[in-house]
Amino acid sequence: MSDIAAKLPLHSLNPFMPGAGKQPPELVGRTHDLELMDRMLARTKLGLVDRGIIYSGLRGMGKTVLLLKFNAMSIAQGMATVQIEANGDAAAEYDELFHELSLAIMRFRKPGVRQGLADAFSRVESISLDFVLGSAKVELGDSDARDTARDDAVRASSYRFELLVESLAEELKNAGSGLLVFVDEFQDMSPEVMTTLITVQHKMGQRNMPFYIIGAGLPNLPGTLTKARSYAERLFEYRRIGRLDDAAVADGFQKPARDLGYSFDDAALSRLVGLANGYPYFIQAYGKAAWDASDSNPIALEAVEKGEPVAREELDEGLYVSRWQRATPLGREYLAAMASFGDSCSSAQVAERMGRAASDLSAIRLSLIELGLVYSPERGRISFTVPGMDEFIRRVTPSESQSYDGR
Repeated sequence: MSDIAAKLPLHSLNPFMPGAGKQPPELVGRTHDLELMDRMLARTKLGLVDRGIIYSGLRGMGKTVLLLKFNAMSIAQGMATVQIEANGDAAAEYDELFHELSLAIMRFRKPGVRQGLADAFSRVESISLDFVLGSAKVELGDSDARDTARDDAVRASSYRFELLVESLAEELKNAGSGLLVFVDEFQDMSPEVMTTLITVQHKMGQRNMPFYIIGAGLPNLPGTLTKARSYAERLFEYRRIGRLDDAAVADGFQKPARDLGYSFDDAALSRLVGLANGYPYFIQAYGKAAWDASDSNPIALEAVEKGEPVAREELDEGLYVSRWQRATPLGREYLAAMASFGDSCSSAQVAERMGRAASDLSAIRLSLIELGLVYSPERGRISFTVPGMDEFIRRVTPSESQSYDGR
């Protein structure tokens, strides 16, 4: 601990920071994944091409954190990188891709290579793609013409993106580097852009060009990619991100504390490991609350117990409330029926609990999947995308005459 840190009060030193995608003070339990990325970067420098990597898992498991870490590792190793979050709007996703590609060129460290990349970008941008555009005249109120123009623009963007990746990857390969595109919430990507990314990954691999997609998303992501392109199952190394084991969770609490000259006593640590239940986001929430509630070193069980309701409120606000409120009244009824069975059940069980035919609930089930609140791990089953969502719903679901207000 530095001299400055030693003079600060305990609360000011709190290393735990719950939040979406925020880098934890200690990235525990992901050693194999870091080694996997290190190996990919080393092979790229040698001109050897690997497959892309796809991470899937529930929310709060640290997928976004991993992508950010990989991005930083890639930049440190002299790679060109792009990081985007899918949003389902093809035009907006292409705009973000082109914007991030231009930034990646400007940030590239080697001036000579950077100029070559900039020249390649300019050449592609100057190419006329009128041959792929339609000739529909867009007039006010002519929705068909507007849709046609939109489709033509998206198709032109697809061509331009493929040409651009091809040109940039060739320049980067000559420099012993590569281009990595990190995509978060990949399952939400528009079909047009998802298909283009998979296709380009396939073509670049066939040509031994250093272009990789590193994607992350919900457990249904592998199936979504394969549906977009059947050969996607062979293009990527698929990695499932699950709960951490107890030893990794304990390290997640103890290592950041010890780095600052503090620790949790055995009883406090045991309780924290149980509360976290293997979920990285829970480590940050319960660790922060216990730290703030403590006035001793080591931090004792009393502080953990005092911080528990604070952490639970943090988790409610950070993970559950907005998702619950996003659902329609019927959607909440469906979620409440699911929660009565735990974190996973069959669609038939939900229908029986609600006293309705399963076919009558297919539309609401689909809408909840599209909202990212639930997913189907296998045919006929439905599960929550957020760990602990079932417990939250059982705890706060109001009576039929009330609406949830967070209390």
